[in-house]
Amino acid sequence: MRIGVDFGTTNSGAAVFDGERVRLFPLDPASHTPAVMRSTLYVTRDQQVFIGREAIDTYYRQNVGADGYIRPSKMMRQYVGEIELTFAELPTFVRDVYVLVDELTPGRLLHSLKSALAGDYEGTTIFGRYYELEELIAIYLREVRQRVEAQAGQAVDGVVLGRPVNYVGSGDETGNERARERLRRAAEKAGFREVAFELEPVAAALHYELMAHRPQNIVVFDFGGGTLDVTVMRIGEPGRRQVFATGGVGIAGDTFDQRIIEGLMLDHFGRGSTWGEDGAPFPTQYTDALVHWQTIPELNRPETLHFLQLAQITGSHPARVRALESLLVNNQAIRLIDEVERAKVALSAACFALVRLAGQDVDVWQPLTRSQFEALIAEATRRVEGCLLDTLARSGLGVDEIGTVVRTGGSAQIPCFIELLGRMFGPEKVVLSDVFSGVTAGLAIRAGMGEPYVCP
Repeated sequence: MRIGVDFGTTNSGAAVFDGERVRLFPLDPASHTPAVMRSTLYVTRDQQVFIGREAIDTYYRQNVGADGYIRPSKMMRQYVGEIELTFAELPTFVRDVYVLVDELTPGRLLHSLKSALAGDYEGTTIFGRYYELEELIAIYLREVRQRVEAQAGQAVDGVVLGRPVNYVGSGDETGNERARERLRRAAEKAGFREVAFELEPVAAALHYELMAHRPQNIVVFDFGGGTLDVTVMRIGEPGRRQVFATGGVGIAGDTFDQRIIEGLMLDHFGRGSTWGEDGAPFPTQYTDALVHWQTIPELNRPETLHFLQLAQITGSHPARVRALESLLVNNQAIRLIDEVERAKVALSAACFALVRLAGQDVDVWQPLTRSQFEALIAEATRRVEGCLLDTLARSGLGVDEIGTVVRTGGSAQIPCFIELLGRMFGPEKVVLSDVFSGVTAGLAIRAGMGEPYVCP
């Protein structure tokens, strides 16, 4: 059996196509939408692995718990090896290298792994064992394959994986190729014997084609957690499909979460305050690290905690700095990111949302309006509009030659982008496809059709 798998930055899914109908597999029974599984991985101290909603729930149960319980931390120096230091006109000497680890940590939560494929991130050490990025992704994909086989009652031999037009951080086609090959290796490690790829917006177009009543030129606006992908394509005539142009930028839901944190949340944790007798500005490196989940663990080290304690004694806003210390040592940083994402999603239906984070020495009550959010992402919005205009120009088609604009993905539900599409193409042309499973279904269709279409 050959299936389609959308391994997304935020969510993932798997499906199969029998030539007439798409079957979505309920990969995550713990999810509100079982066919949509969070792209999260939780590895425990004894190397147990949880994925999807279960990974998040297990993390919170073991690290935060109920009724305000906060798991304590105990930071210990751990020997990892030696380095040789050589200086001009000085003798060479060897120095022991230690890292700081929390010996009470029950597990490690990882997410947005897809966004690291094109970058320099090679992997990480979890409880003394080093995992390459490809191995971490393979663990997730292997579980997906096994769940599909259990539900389908047959072996899965091949997979068509989705790929964005441009991976996050790719920079150029060399970066895209690096990301694609790393994902290929991960899929092969996961047990898929045949691995092929299709552009995610092309997959979304194939899914929409099942519902289209006539041949037409369409624009696919695929806007998820990691990237925006745009395709201008002719559909409705099997054998005569044509991709006119594709475009994409590394902007999406994760970027918007980061903008909210940068714009509104960091002042709650010491940004803008002063410390010391001379009233020096609070170092931004300690708050900027909260923007990216990958960099948060780097703060939890003795020298940082020592400085934060000093800044509480000598600083202008000791409560805010104490909140930052608590965020680090009491495992609340992931909760901050989750609460920001929850407020962002709420703004798609409401004009007001609240970021609320309460815990030991942390009490954040931050209102967020839709107009504030749109101001925070204004530069990203301009880049999205530029990508649309450029892709359409390269397609050689005019606005009047576009029959339908298909929007899919979580970020495509943000009102300002719906309005942008309406202004460019006319609101009557803009249709909503399956928000979270359209790409998955299209990849399954491509898997059932044979080899992927090679776009120009």
